Amino acid sequence: MPTLHSLTPGALLPLTEPPTLDPSVHQWSQQEIDALILAEAAQRPLLVRGEPGTGKTQLARAAAQQLGWQLLAQTVHPRFEAQDLIYRFDAVRRLADAQAGQFKEMGHDEADYWEPGPLWRAYGWESAHAWGSCRGEARPAGHVILIDEIDKADSDLPNSLLEVLGQRSFYIAPLRLPVGGPGLQRPLVIITTNEERELPAAFVRRCVVLNLAPKPDMSYGDWLIERALAHFGPRGDRPALLDLDAVIGPAAEQLVEDRDAAQAAGLTPPGPAEFLDLLYALLRLAPGDAAQQRDLIVRLSAYAFVKHGAASEQPKLSQARKALLSPAGDAA
Repeated sequence: MPTLHSLTPGALLPLTEPPTLDPSVHQWSQQEIDALILAEAAQRPLLVRGEPGTGKTQLARAAAQQLGWQLLAQTVHPRFEAQDLIYRFDAVRRLADAQAGQFKEMGHDEADYWEPGPLWRAYGWESAHAWGSCRGEARPAGHVILIDEIDKADSDLPNSLLEVLGQRSFYIAPLRLPVGGPGLQRPLVIITTNEERELPAAFVRRCVVLNLAPKPDMSYGDWLIERALAHFGPRGDRPALLDLDAVIGPAAEQLVEDRDAAQAAGLTPPGPAEFLDLLYALLRLAPGDAAQQRDLIVRLSAYAFVKHGAASEQPKLSQARKALLSPAGDAA
């Protein structure tokens, strides 16, 4: 049986599950492995901090595939409520069917209008599988719950989750149904934040916390290159998808230049998300042609990396800025 303890730093995990997501690859770090092991053993949520593109969401996908568990992912939005993680009741459809007089004729029952959320599925599968889309599903070996971008909601959401995640049980009042309790297999709960809003201190204290950031002994550019090589470097019998010296390195150098300019102006800087977006685009636009890919970095990088309005007094923050690189056919 696969476990988190069997993971090794630097190992690459090709991500094929769930099949609804594009295939990808995850490179394990010692920090990720240690944080996951602690969260699972302590039965506490793992709060993952970091800027977009550092692999926070992918970590949950990788953990679920490694364990052979079902991934239950929920992305938070400003109007999101804690109840949405437990269940959703489609009152509009229920009323419409009742008013049409087709409730019984269409073979409906109350379970059709209730959809178990990630917490109900993970903490109470024995009851959840009788409701909504859970009916007919095979029992998973376990669950990884991903609550993605929790900082988009106000403080009511993390505060509401304190008791549920702390007690590992809850009560669904409309159904008079207790869920969870002692003796049940615990899910692995992973929560991500982009730090757009400060989370309540009491909530953070009840989490294991992982900060995904560049290594202290590595420059930001080298860290970007390391991440890119996990996606585009050689693997097994497969050659590199993008050339390190002609494409990946120059793209990282350009991003660092644009990032420094944005930070100097007090603006949100580009980061690994924009960097990987550009590299994936280069791979699709000019597969196997490193010279053309470099030319495309010169032409296209401004639209990936410079995302603020033009500032005449700061030419480096304009999309008309002079690229750090020269096209492949020109002298540097």
